[in-house]
Amino acid sequence: MSIILLYNLLTVSLFPFYIIILLVRAIKGKENIKSLRSRFTLYSTKRNREKLIWIHAASVGESMIAINLVNQLKKKYQNTDFLITTGTLSSANLINKWLPPGVYHEFTPLDNIFTIRKFYQYWRPTVGIFVESDIWPVLVTFGAKKCKLILLNGRLSDKSFQIWQKFPKIFKLLTDSFSYIGVQSKVDLEKYQSLGCNKAENLGNIKFSNQELEVNKKELAYLQELFKDRKIFVAASTHEEDEAVLLDIIYQFKEEKIDKFYPIIILRHPERASYVGLMCNKLGLKYSLRSHKTKNNILKNDLYIVNSFGELGLFYSLADITFIGGSFKMKSRIAGHNLLEPAYFENVIIVGPNMGNFQNITNEMLENKACIQINTSEELKNQILFFMEDKNRKIYREYSDNAKRYVKSKQKILGNYLQQIDIFFND
Repeated sequence: MSIILLYNLLTVSLFPFYIIILLVRAIKGKENIKSLRSRFTLYSTKRNREKLIWIHAASVGESMIAINLVNQLKKKYQNTDFLITTGTLSSANLINKWLPPGVYHEFTPLDNIFTIRKFYQYWRPTVGIFVESDIWPVLVTFGAKKCKLILLNGRLSDKSFQIWQKFPKIFKLLTDSFSYIGVQSKVDLEKYQSLGCNKAENLGNIKFSNQELEVNKKELAYLQELFKDRKIFVAASTHEEDEAVLLDIIYQFKEEKIDKFYPIIILRHPERASYVGLMCNKLGLKYSLRSHKTKNNILKNDLYIVNSFGELGLFYSLADITFIGGSFKMKSRIAGHNLLEPAYFENVIIVGPNMGNFQNITNEMLENKACIQINTSEELKNQILFFMEDKNRKIYREYSDNAKRYVKSKQKILGNYLQQIDIFFND
């Protein structure tokens, strides 16, 4: 009996448990009516054109790649429908904010033979594009029979690689379902090849080619005037471990009366705002919430908490110094977030000790003096203090210029990926 057949039997037998799990997730606010309908392939929209390009992205970072790809592909394939599928509500919120007109969005269907068969019958994609690593067994093995599948920006974290080393035959079975695989680094290519995948090719990291984040110019002008006398420190996409460190530093700066410093914390998960507020209260820190839309008292408080989606570009535009969240979570699958996005905005980029998900990028940027890595809260505090000093402006400019130069040098990567999509779309 084949592995996929066994998997199909298992997923079908566990179907009642999936329903319970989804209901629990809905109670916790991790699912909604739209996502539940999508999970069970209960669609209400229909495609209009003969051909459809489908892009699957797991979460927020991959969703940004998907939006960038769609924007580029729509210019070339004007008579083609586009569908983006994502796995989380946070990615859906981002997608819906920036989704180009005429592009469909749905959630990832449950990975069993019945829902996946209905998914392919309903959407009938010409090409399916998977971004990075969210590979579901039925979704790809059944899908390979229905259309050309491409894996773009493929990667394997060290943890995932260790797991797949125990199941190389299953890894090969899944990767054989793809007509083409483009991975994001030489290290990832070596991992794929050692697991028996010989069709992979190193095209580079497509996140290098993410377009500069959009910015609300009117809002930017207002905030620039508001913060004109302050040095702005932005902590982007933060998690609990980051916030524990950051709030302690903010408290120290308050006690030391460093009044030119003003911190902005952008939560990775905006629904955590009340929890972070409690952390602030314990330290005696006053804060403003982005969602409250009250701007008059912002500077009277100790920090600004951004609990909204799609505004990273706005706050990177304000930042003098940016810290990348997720990088204080040791022994975690999160292991840092995208440090390329702030590189367009002429600020100094600081990352924490754990950038495992962006290790290759981090290493290259460190070599090019395009970012700074710290290991402790004390080091982070010292770096902030250093770059706040006007006398260190020359070094500040060196790092910010290097970051922008670095990200601009990688733009050709997108063209290489688009070329591969073109080959299989027209095959």
